[in-house]
Amino acid sequence: MLRDVRITLKFPLVMICFALLAALVTGTVAYLQATSALYDGAKSHLYALLESREQTLARYFGDVESELIFHAQSPLIRSSFNDFNVAWKDIEGNRSQYLQKKYITDNPFSAGQKNKYLSAVDGSAYSNVHRKYHPIFNTLIVTANFYDIFLIDVEGNIVYTALKENDFATNVLETDRPTGLGIAFKLAIERQNNLEPSFSDFLPYAPSGNEPAGFISKAVFDEKGELLGVLAFQISIDLINSIMHVTAGMGESGETYLVGPGKLMRSDSRFVSNSILRRTVDTASVRAALGGEEGVHITPDYRGISVYSAYKPLDVMGVRWAVLAEIDEAEVVEPVGQLSRYLGVIGVALGLLIAVLGYLLATDLSSPIMSMVRTMQRLAANDLSTNVAVSDRKDEVGLMARALINLKEFATDREQLRQQLFYMANHDGLTDLPNRQSALTHIGQAVAEAREGEGREVSILFCDLDGFKQANDKLGHDFGDEVLKTIGKRFKSCLDENDFLARLGGDEFLIVLQHRQGERKPAETANALISSLGLPFGQDGHPIRLGVSIGIAVFPEDATKVTNLLKLADSAMYLAKAQGKNRYAFASELKQVELIGS
Repeated sequence: MLRDVRITLKFPLVMICFALLAALVTGTVAYLQATSALYDGAKSHLYALLESREQTLARYFGDVESELIFHAQSPLIRSSFNDFNVAWKDIEGNRSQYLQKKYITDNPFSAGQKNKYLSAVDGSAYSNVHRKYHPIFNTLIVTANFYDIFLIDVEGNIVYTALKENDFATNVLETDRPTGLGIAFKLAIERQNNLEPSFSDFLPYAPSGNEPAGFISKAVFDEKGELLGVLAFQISIDLINSIMHVTAGMGESGETYLVGPGKLMRSDSRFVSNSILRRTVDTASVRAALGGEEGVHITPDYRGISVYSAYKPLDVMGVRWAVLAEIDEAEVVEPVGQLSRYLGVIGVALGLLIAVLGYLLATDLSSPIMSMVRTMQRLAANDLSTNVAVSDRKDEVGLMARALINLKEFATDREQLRQQLFYMANHDGLTDLPNRQSALTHIGQAVAEAREGEGREVSILFCDLDGFKQANDKLGHDFGDEVLKTIGKRFKSCLDENDFLARLGGDEFLIVLQHRQGERKPAETANALISSLGLPFGQDGHPIRLGVSIGIAVFPEDATKVTNLLKLADSAMYLAKAQGKNRYAFASELKQVELIGS
């Protein structure tokens, strides 16, 4: 139909039509690829946030489990059980009424502060035992981030709690309906021969104001293997909420939360307060996660709002929870609308430009468009090393380039957040030293290296401060915190660059040395640590002097397993304390003490 049209008009017209068609196709491809990249990026980002929460929770419950196993086997817990059980039986009459009157009704401190009461002034054997152990357990629940600690005898009597709520001095088996603590006690008794602790999922707990409470428990035995009772910790729901309520990277509508059996929330919603055990979440994501599946999809949430939902199961000591990360679909697709507007403006501008200049400008326009397409393809493939060049152009090409830079920065921020969360999970918040989990990992690596190298040894120095608890109770926790920071710096100055220092919690530090067999480095380092505490710690003109008792266990001389090395170093530390404190003792001396004692 263009046969009769002059070539001077036909050729520009044909070129303009093909150029406009090419521009339309290019813009459509770019739009589809960019929107696909945005959707895929949103799903990947949401799943990465979900994995971050799941890993942090897994580490937290792993630390809780290790903490309970450690304390259930410690001499301190065994001796406290023996003393409290004897003192409990010495009370005549109604023990529950007597102890609740002395430690709850007559307690001079208000509700929520009753753990500050050292002991009743009644001259009883129980109050003497309480005065001995209460400061230690008070410190334990603070440093280990537990809500409360319970010592329960074999008959179910709660012979000690730190917080002195209304469950103190009652019997967990004598209740109208099962409680979380009662369930934890029964599980620990039934599984008393298991190494792993038992976990009672969150339920409303009347002594804690009917707030949700979860318990972890383990049977405790004496040196002869006789059952002493059950050690139980009440888990702090505030700590779980603090993990799930990290809002970085969640936008305006995103949240992460937990759902347990019964499809009830196990953490508070970001948007609905007091959600735990009160809000049912029966969504496709929850059903899939509780069934052991994981993934990301678009589905209505518990509010009936369409969301991008990432879900994954989390097994907590035999109890399955669902971990969910969700963000409103409207917020996810908002950048797509912006991108479509950008592409629309570019298309109009290109059309006008082509109409005016014709085929002379077709080649000039196709080059930058194709360049942007290739850049978007690399970014869609998650190639973050791709450089997005921003030219001096002020047109829509420059706007698109800056939009791509924003996408790249978003992905980079996600990686930085992951690294930050990993650092927080492996370091002590007070001293900034590596924590127990990090120490266990380092010991395992050091032992593995020593196995491969001939004549190599690894020494574990378990340090416990002498006199710190008394100074901390007398001068306050703020002073105690500053002292712990100073001690960390002094200990660090005594070590070589390749030596490892960690804070296990409370007033306990751990040092790992790697050295040649036969070297005196463990003893020399121990002497340096003791000497570093020679200078007093000032407090308003009243110097405070502290010491340190150190237990040393050596791989492979004393043990070849990490857990055995830690136990031997801990026992050697108690031997050093028994020998006069502010000194060190080797694990090899334990056998000599046993021979002398026999």
